[in-house]
Parts: sequence; C-alpha cells; structure tokens
Amino acid sequence: MKSWILLIVLVLGLLPGVGAFSSPTMPHNFTLYNITAMQGLDPKYYSFEAVGYLPPNETPVTVTVAKNLVFNDTAWKPYYLNVHIPNGSYSFILMNVSVKEENGTQFDRPFYIFVNGIPVFWGSTQEIQNSSASVDLTMFENLLHGNVTFEPVLVNFYDAKVNITGIYLVNITLSLYPGQAPSNLPNEFIPLFVNGTFNYNYSYVILNPNQDTITSSVKLPNGTYRMSAFLYEEGGGLDEFWYSNEPATRDILLYYDGLLGGVVPPYETIYTGGIDLFWWKPLPSINTLAFHTPYQVDLTPLLALGSNANVTVTVSNLGTAKELTGSSSFDWDLSGFLALWVNQSNPLISGQVVKAYTRFIDSSPIFVGGFSGVHYQEGGSYTLTYSSILRFLHGTEMATVSQTGRFYASQTFNNIYQFAYLDETFKEIANEAGFYSSSMYLAGNYPVTLQISAFATPITSPNVIPFNVSYAQNGSIQLGANYLYSFSLNGYVTRQSLQENLTAQGGFSGIIEVINSYGGAVLVKLTSNNALTQKYLTFIYQEPGVTEFRENFFAMAGQNSSVNATGYYLKIQRSFTPLTDPAYQEVVSFTEDHLTADHLVAYHRSILAELPRFALLPHLSPF
Repeated sequence: MKSWILLIVLVLGLLPGVGAFSSPTMPHNFTLYNITAMQGLDPKYYSFEAVGYLPPNETPVTVTVAKNLVFNDTAWKPYYLNVHIPNGSYSFILMNVSVKEENGTQFDRPFYIFVNGIPVFWGSTQEIQNSSASVDLTMFENLLHGNVTFEPVLVNFYDAKVNITGIYLVNITLSLYPGQAPSNLPNEFIPLFVNGTFNYNYSYVILNPNQDTITSSVKLPNGTYRMSAFLYEEGGGLDEFWYSNEPATRDILLYYDGLLGGVVPPYETIYTGGIDLFWWKPLPSINTLAFHTPYQVDLTPLLALGSNANVTVTVSNLGTAKELTGSSSFDWDLSGFLALWVNQSNPLISGQVVKAYTRFIDSSPIFVGGFSGVHYQEGGSYTLTYSSILRFLHGTEMATVSQTGRFYASQTFNNIYQFAYLDETFKEIANEAGFYSSSMYLAGNYPVTLQISAFATPITSPNVIPFNVSYAQNGSIQLGANYLYSFSLNGYVTRQSLQENLTAQGGFSGIIEVINSYGGAVLVKLTSNNALTQKYLTFIYQEPGVTEFRENFFAMAGQNSSVNATGYYLKIQRSFTPLTDPAYQEVVSFTEDHLTADHLVAYHRSILAELPRFALLPHLSPF
C-alpha cells in the first residue's frame, strides 16, 4: 500500500508487530498509519503533475494502448497488451496516462508500465476521483518499434470487510510526432531484476532487511560501446517515510561484477494519502503521479570487464533499521534496465581498467538526549572514479566516469512532536573520447523538511485489529527536486533542467480505524480539516529538431471543511515558452483545462477570504 500516513502517538507499541519501537536502543515513539478517506468525501476534479510538455508543431500518430482498463484486486498481476507501433521516424514520443477511481473507497496505489519488461512509467494513483500525467518516451524510440507488449501494473487490493472497494480505470495513449529521430538514443535494452519477487516477467523486486540485495546476470550484445543503468525506486512498508525513520538515510548501491559502479540517491516520493492525506487533494506532491527524475549510472568504463556480468543492487541501512526496531518490514521496490549503444559491426576486442577508486562513508545513527527530546543526526558521502581503455575492432575509446555525493539527516523528537530534515546532493560526470565522443552531466539535490505534532488515543483495544483511534495532527513539509541533465553523443546534445519546490501545511482530527499491522487505516470520522499546499516549477527541455521550451508553473490549493474534504485550487498559473522565440508565450489556463469559468470565478471571489488562518511553523516563511 502506498498511502501510508505518519502519525506521532503518545503510547508505544500500539500496533502488534511494531512493538519493537519501545526498544531501549530505539528512542523513537512513532507509529506509521496509512489513512484513506471514506466514501462521501470524493471530489470532482483532476489531480495532475506540474511537469508538462510542449510537443512539436506536427500532427502526431496516435496509438491507443489501453482504454478503461479495469484494475480490481489485481495486486502485481499485469495486463499483457499487444500493441503495434506504426513504422516511421519520430522526433518526440509522449505517453499520457489517466486514471479514474470509482466504486467506493480505495487507497492510493503504485502504478507502473513496462514495455517488453522494461519500465517506462513509474508512478501512483490519486486516492479519489481521477488523475493524469504525461511522460517523455523519446529515449525508448528504438524499443517502441513494431509489435511490442505493454504491461501496465496497478497494485490494487479489494477488501470489502473494511469498505476498501474502489477500482481503477486506466487509459494509456501514445502520441508519436513525425520527424528526425534524435541520433544519441540507445538501441538495445536489458531489463534488470526480472522475476525478482513475482513471476510476471517484468523488471521488479522488493528488498527488505532479510533480502537486501538482488543480482541480475546479463550478457551484453556484441559491439556494445556505451552502457548506462537506469533505476526507479520507492520506499514501502515501514520505509515509505524513510527520511523520518532512524536511520533516516538510504542509498541504492549498484555493483557491477563486484565493483561499486554507482550510488543512487532515492527521492522522497509522497503519495496522495501520505503524512496528511488532505495536503494532496487536489494538488499532489513531487514525482507522485509520474516520476520525472530517473536515475542514470554510466557504466561504460566497466565494459572492460567483459560481455558477461552480474549487476547487483542493495539498499543501505536496511540492516541497521531492523537492528534498531526488531522489524524487517522496511521495504524497497526497485525496477531498472541497462540502456545500451550497440554497433555489432565493431566488436570490443579487449579492455583495461586503468583507474578504479570507490569510497562510501556513512556515520551511522548518532543519538543525544536533550530537554526537548531525543536528537538524532547522520551523514555521509561517496566518491567513485573509473577510467578504462576500450579497444574495438575499428578504433579505441577512453572512457571515464566520476560520481560524488553527500547526505545529511537531522531530527528532534519526543512523544508528541517530530522535526526531520534530510538533504541529498549528487553529481555524475562521464566522458568518452576516441572513435566517437560522448559526455554526460547529471547533478541535483533533494531536500525535505518535515515537522508534525500529533495526539492519538485508542478507543478500542489496540491488541485486536481492526481498532479505532481518536486522532489529531498538525504539521508542515517543504521538499524539492532540483535536477540538471545534459547528454551529448557525437555533437547531438540533449538537456533538461528541473526545479520543483513544494510547501504544505495544516492538520486534521477525527477517528481512524487501523486495519492492519503495517498501520493501514481508514478515516471513519473527520471533525476538523485545514490545509494549504503550494507548488512551484521551472522545467527546461532542449532537444534539437523539436520544440525546445521552458515551462513555468505555480499552483495553490486549500482545505477548510470537515464535511467536504475534496479541496479546491486557489490559483494555477502555467505557461510554456518556446526557447527559439522568447516573445512567444502560450498560457494554458486552468479554466480551459480543469474547471468551468463560473467555478473558477466563484473561488477567486470567496475562497481566499474563507480559508482559515493558522500559525506558520518556525522553520517556514509565510507566502
């Protein structure tokens, strides 16, 4: 389940299976719940991601992949959709995914799409009503040829005895824009972790402290001259809010034939029921409905090790989390693939690694008692450098990759309050020179600051599930995704820049029913509710031969009702500016896309005055 919510409780060990929180080595007094609103609170609006695209000025070839595809108690079982991609050359490929929830209450659910086992979409659903998201699939043009198999997976569960009866309807559409295809695209793909947890023949595995590694044996095609690993991730179980746990740092370590080939900093994705479910109705968090900052690890220097290799991934600090809590329910869902650039007429003859240096340092958790509660901090850094000489039949290549990063977490908590801060900063630089030239630059940071005050009192016995809890919380969160990517191959350059920031604040109270040992809960009665959520985005997309653009986005949404918790948009501003014509600006209005004009005017006149005021927490600045 992916809509778990963090609650801070007064009593230790309320839930069976998580009583180890009271261990003397673990001074954290908090329990995870997963709350979904009961039927009757569902709104009539769209939920959507801020990242958008300005397609080329061409009439696209449209391919319908799925229409009203029903996911009802499907768990991880995929649909197998045989799709024919028309022959042609396409400069830009866009996939739109829309999801509708109906038939009653449902949690938000993870949602993935694979093509021939390769992940091309990584996201989740809105708990209520509907949502939409678009992703750029241009990189997969050489995969999306002829007859392919799409495998959508929406991990939905049906449980009528606790009124979880909602189903999801999914629509998937490809828009292929005719034109010259980019010349720097990979032409072969190898999925990783196939059948890692389930026997469904797509790339997916769930890691936990009892099984914290997974290895894929791969055979590279003859003539592979460039190789990158792409990884997608999400924390689950007790690690959905890993940045509020102790330890609060996680990194995904990728090994290639036993050598540490890359470190992936995970993003703090918050689903539409997470922390405070009303913060995200209607405005979702960053990378929630669709992930827009995939992780890329350049492995080209390690081609020197040969065409047969073992690719292993593990998640740091899972063992430490189990030691501190006694629980092994710290889950990580991973998916990935190798993207390959292959010229079979120019095979690799020999290779030599001339430089290999790796260092990964983690301070481990540090706890200090204080007047206001327990203080925790942890930090670390990593450095990797590889250089190789690759000798091909028709030329020699010198490949070098360097990667650096650091992370730092700090928390203060007591029985009713938690402050948590985490930042991850990362950079990767790759260069290849010889019979071809290539360079890649990837950098960014993911900051998050969270504080929550909460009170919980069991109404019925917590030793028997389900049980009821009287609950109230108030808090705030700030998080961001700052991401810069540039890649060139033989002079063809692709660039993307993303700066997305979000602030949410507010609280609610009522009665919740806890329905499982992981902290899954249903909101039975809502007695108070207020929230204000704001999101800013600047997104720059540069690809020769298509419309290069800058997107600016701002949205603000609110909650102020315990009767109708659908929420509403206070303001949305969205513009796309082609970079080739600074004087031109196309404004996509909220009125046209999402609401009637009368609805919009009514809210502009009244909602700002009606939204209740509440004190901003100390680490935030008022907008």
